[in-house]
Amino acid sequence: MNKYADIALPVAVEKTFTYLVPPELQQSAAVGARAIVPFGRKFATGLIVGLPATSTIAGLRPIKDIIDASPVVSDELLHLCNWISDYYFAPLGEVLKAAIPHGFSSGSKKVVQASFSATDEAIEILTKRTPKRAKLLTLLRKQGPMLSTELQKKVGLKNINVVVNEMVKAGYLKSEEMIMRPKQTAREKEYVLLDKADDKRLDVELRSISPRKKNARQLLTSIQSYKEQGIREIALTDLLKNSRVSSNSLAHFRTSGLLTVVRREVSRHQEYGTEQQTLNIVLNAIQQQVLRKLNEATNSDVHKTFLLHGVTGSGKTQVYIEAIRYCLERGKSAIVLVPEISLTPQIVRRFKSHFGNMVGVVHSRISAGERYDVWRLARRGDYRIIIGPRSAIFAPLSNIGLIVVDEEHEASYKQFDSTPRYNARDAAIVRGKHINAVVVLGSATPSAESYYNGTTGKYVLLEMPERIDEVRMPEVAIVDMTAERKREYNALKESLPETRREKLREYQQSSISSCLRTKIEERLNRKEGIILLQNRRGFAPFIECVDCGYTETCTNCNVTLTYHLAKKHLRCHYCGLVRAPHAQCPECFGPNIQLRGIGTQRVETELATLLPQARVLRMDLDTTSRKGAHDRLLRKFGDGDADILLGTQMVGKGLDFPRVTLVGVVSADTQMLLPDFRATERTFQLLTQVAGRSGRSALQGEVIIQTHQPQHYALQHVVDHDFSTFIAQELQARRELDYPPFSRLVLIEAKGKKEEQVRQEAERFTKLLKGMNGAFTVLGPSPAVIGKIKNQYRWHIIVKNKKASDPSGSHLRRALRTALTSFQHKAQRTVRLIIDVDPVGLL
Repeated sequence: MNKYADIALPVAVEKTFTYLVPPELQQSAAVGARAIVPFGRKFATGLIVGLPATSTIAGLRPIKDIIDASPVVSDELLHLCNWISDYYFAPLGEVLKAAIPHGFSSGSKKVVQASFSATDEAIEILTKRTPKRAKLLTLLRKQGPMLSTELQKKVGLKNINVVVNEMVKAGYLKSEEMIMRPKQTAREKEYVLLDKADDKRLDVELRSISPRKKNARQLLTSIQSYKEQGIREIALTDLLKNSRVSSNSLAHFRTSGLLTVVRREVSRHQEYGTEQQTLNIVLNAIQQQVLRKLNEATNSDVHKTFLLHGVTGSGKTQVYIEAIRYCLERGKSAIVLVPEISLTPQIVRRFKSHFGNMVGVVHSRISAGERYDVWRLARRGDYRIIIGPRSAIFAPLSNIGLIVVDEEHEASYKQFDSTPRYNARDAAIVRGKHINAVVVLGSATPSAESYYNGTTGKYVLLEMPERIDEVRMPEVAIVDMTAERKREYNALKESLPETRREKLREYQQSSISSCLRTKIEERLNRKEGIILLQNRRGFAPFIECVDCGYTETCTNCNVTLTYHLAKKHLRCHYCGLVRAPHAQCPECFGPNIQLRGIGTQRVETELATLLPQARVLRMDLDTTSRKGAHDRLLRKFGDGDADILLGTQMVGKGLDFPRVTLVGVVSADTQMLLPDFRATERTFQLLTQVAGRSGRSALQGEVIIQTHQPQHYALQHVVDHDFSTFIAQELQARRELDYPPFSRLVLIEAKGKKEEQVRQEAERFTKLLKGMNGAFTVLGPSPAVIGKIKNQYRWHIIVKNKKASDPSGSHLRRALRTALTSFQHKAQRTVRLIIDVDPVGLL
């Protein structure tokens, strides 16, 4: 029997906790099942990850209860979570919390009630000393036991737990921890079984009903009508709604046995619809060749990772669909990862057209109930394909044969802002390797790391160099915005008399060049679609005083505030601070304050002025915050209800609109100017991807890129559609500077409210790490590029570890763990240390 259990709890501690398994629970204890355990003074829900035969730990506490009759996490999924925990320095409990969306929602809450000592005299004494405590006691005497959180709202005490504990000690109150069960359960719905209703009895009931009982008559008439149409059952809610009666009208017939009502488990539906397209698509020769290699690998039951490098519009998605079809025919399941929520609706509709209800979808915008249903139905086998962003890699499918990572180069596959800081692309490869599944990494612009692995034999490189149906690549042109500004400025200067030339100080260049405006007008006249990319939301990225140079900055972060036109306020995109802009400069008190820079709102406003006839849809974080907003906007544009789709980078990835023949990049410099070694690569990727949205049909596509750096090599390669030369230059630069893929990077961030303490702790950890004498280079510590976010000062340490000397990174991880253990013995509680393995950004 299992007498001990190792349990992972969702706490920021890198260890598991051992508990006793009481005799009555020993039959139910299994690895992968959830258990409720005492943790401190409360109860918490954790996952059993081990059942050791013995334990040397004294004073172990017993498990309170086991939630699941069978494991909810399979051995192979637990293996993946253990790898993520080890590789990314993340507590196993927090990894499991990310993997099981509903799994750790239960715990315990404090229930408080008045004791026998809570007499009228006691309340009278408390009223004189502490009126709020007297009010609390009176409330509990009247209403009985209450949750401490509910009590806090009604009495208005901020420190409710302190007050309750003191009143318990004084004998006025009693409190206990009440175990809370998981909130998410299967949804059930009532159905009326029409075929069980006897026709003769229905006729008798109809003839015998009193004329005054109109609702009952209406209900039975509706039931007769449904039966005549051959409908065998109907949802109770639909029957009542369509008959326009209440449930009271049905109660009598239900009790008498005329109508049979049953409860059934139903899933919470996510509406995506299906594409209206032919399903008998014939693959071209290149697609067939690629598919053949993928199917051979699937058939071999041996793990392989493929890098599918295909230009935009080459038909990669159809290859995924056919490879998954073959996978399903062999009794296997599949996961499809997409980088953006905005891509999900379009790709889901396409997959549902082929696979119907076998497709489940998971992403952050669905409700907790929907997420639970997807997880439950995937585990049960009702869903055999799961589509979604990075969290979909944890889908509890069995017998997975294929994992597709679409647009594998995207940084959004890496979780960077919370634990666990894992990369779903790399996790997909690890999961595929463990279960002997085929992994396909697809992209028109593969990451430098993946492409290097593809050319050195670690991955199998497959190439699709041409668009399907002999569609030509779009023509790309660059507009020099510096030269454009000079022309506009000089023209304005010439048009103004000497006495009015001080107005030139207020001159701001339009975000739409004359070239781009002309091209837009041409497409509007031809009723063709246009996509405009500006990778900055808001109206103006900063506000500046023309006289003294003062800029509006966030008090919590070392960043400028962005002006948003709709609410006419300034907003910090890091901490969410909102405030009104100053009417005059707070430094020099001058009135010349200007909105500087270009955001999507500004472009939208200028388009309304320059091209009032154009119907513009703006797609950024501000317009897509509500559930289903991405899908509504994309459907509207796809249906031709808008001429221009303007947005941030979400409009530049994976979208397929045959009517789009023009793509305009408002400013190509936004990404390129960031102080990050991946800035050039990301610029090339984003511009190539957004350019690929143009001309995806027989209509010739065109791309206009506006920039102040027209000679930059990345832009020149975008014009030539020359990925090979670009990546060769990029890899050469990375080799010389020891950046990935030739070295492994680890970013260590120290953060806290007091900068001096943060600096000291960063220096102390650096000293410990350098003392390890490892074959790695430690850079820093130094202030982060953005030195303060949310009132937390940030210092960075960067570790470079050459893969030639430490291929698996095991020596570096061992050194980091040793340094971390030593560091934590004397660590300041006010300073937090975050380890980010394989970071996607260094800002």
